[in-house]
Amino acid sequence: MRARIEETYQPVSASAQVQLAVTEGRERTVSLVSGVSSPGSYPLPNNDYTLLELVADGGGVSASLNNPQVRLQRNGQIYGTSVDRLLDSPRMNTTLQGGDRVFVEEDDRTFMSLGAAGTEAIHKFPTDHVTALEALAIIGGVADARADAGGILILRRYPVRDVTADRSGPDHPRTVFTLDLTSADGLFSADSFAVQPGDLVYVTESPVTAISSVFGILGASIGFGNQLN
Repeated sequence: MRARIEETYQPVSASAQVQLAVTEGRERTVSLVSGVSSPGSYPLPNNDYTLLELVADGGGVSASLNNPQVRLQRNGQIYGTSVDRLLDSPRMNTTLQGGDRVFVEEDDRTFMSLGAAGTEAIHKFPTDHVTALEALAIIGGVADARADAGGILILRRYPVRDVTADRSGPDHPRTVFTLDLTSADGLFSADSFAVQPGDLVYVTESPVTAISSVFGILGASIGFGNQLN
């Protein structure tokens, strides 16, 4: 390049000498913002520099992140996927452009468990997709002494804009799905039913437990009445 420029100046100045300096600008750098050991601004070494190469140069994904997600910010738009999906689908490992900003973040999606479940808590999604059967494993199963395995409820709220009258979508913003784990069909259904962020997994109590609770309350009341007499 330098010799070519000097040659261009030969007709005007035979002794012209040219010096070139290259300064990295924003149009040739990308920013790795979070989720790695070495965040910062990285120059684009070539036109084939990819997301995974950038993350690797930044020290790799932090091991403390739950189901890490990659977010690419470009021209005011944000694109995202999980690291696992990115590794499994090479076509998604897009090449970077100058000015791109990349974030590696923890998956913030959650679901809740209540009732006669192994634990009553808010749980994070450990993978991109969680089935009802996997969700039950995550919450520690059901309480053997009081749970009704035939009455597993999934409570879900749909945005009003998604509700339809022709049954092409949900017909009510609040919907309850029932799963019966006491049959083979119920188990297979639970293994294919996808839990969504914000769902509530509610494990109902068995009828025997409910009756025992009623008798316990009655017994306490009678005992209290006897004390008064």
